[in-house]
Amino acid sequence: MQKPLEGAVHPPRSAAVDRPRRPGGALAAGVPLAAGGVGAVGALALGLVASLALPLALVAALGAGVLLAGGSHLLLRALQPAPTLLVEAETGVGEGTRELLERILRATAETRATTAALRGRAPDPAARPALDHVDALLGRLEALTGAESVQSSRPSDGSVTLLEGMATRYLPELVEAIEDTIGFLASFQGAAREDALANLTSIDHQLTVLGESLEGVERDVVAGVSRDLEVHAEFLRRRFADEHLTPIIDI
Repeated sequence: MQKPLEGAVHPPRSAAVDRPRRPGGALAAGVPLAAGGVGAVGALALGLVASLALPLALVAALGAGVLLAGGSHLLLRALQPAPTLLVEAETGVGEGTRELLERILRATAETRATTAALRGRAPDPAARPALDHVDALLGRLEALTGAESVQSSRPSDGSVTLLEGMATRYLPELVEAIEDTIGFLASFQGAAREDALANLTSIDHQLTVLGESLEGVERDVVAGVSRDLEVHAEFLRRRFADEHLTPIIDI
């Protein structure tokens, strides 16, 4: 008899879900501190040997320690691999495709941070629908990077290049236009404000066009799963027919 599963269940984006992280802790803090300490002691010794006054030697030692600690900290950060954002499917993903999907996820994270900052400025209510539209598209982009059929694509496949262009160019440019328009709405009145509102309408229309382009990729993903289900259902039909069994599920 199997024992019931134990443990906590976390949502996919929960911080409790393990992902590769940058090395930290004692290594990240200890190495710069040790380097700074060694540099400070060395500078102090040199200062005393050079017959500097003790206060001057201490100042030189402190400066050398700070410089060495800061330099070693920056060097460690440069040597550490960037944290991965991509959740890979069981089938794995090619290196070139992984790089593109990681680029897409980094871009969506940056754009999401920008829209959050714009919301924090309490913009004109007329701009909120466009910001909501952007966030919805970002969520769809992020979901598609986790699709098995997308991860198994070549970097040059149309679906992958479409997602990359949308995440790294088209959406950021439209968000920049939204930001400019929010400034106009806060500053201008009369005909100039009406023109700014017309800009928002144009931006929202372009966001709709991007969403329609995403629908094509989403349909392909769902169609692939549907084909797999049809193959599996046909296998079950044959298996039950061969063994003269009554299926326990309706297929």
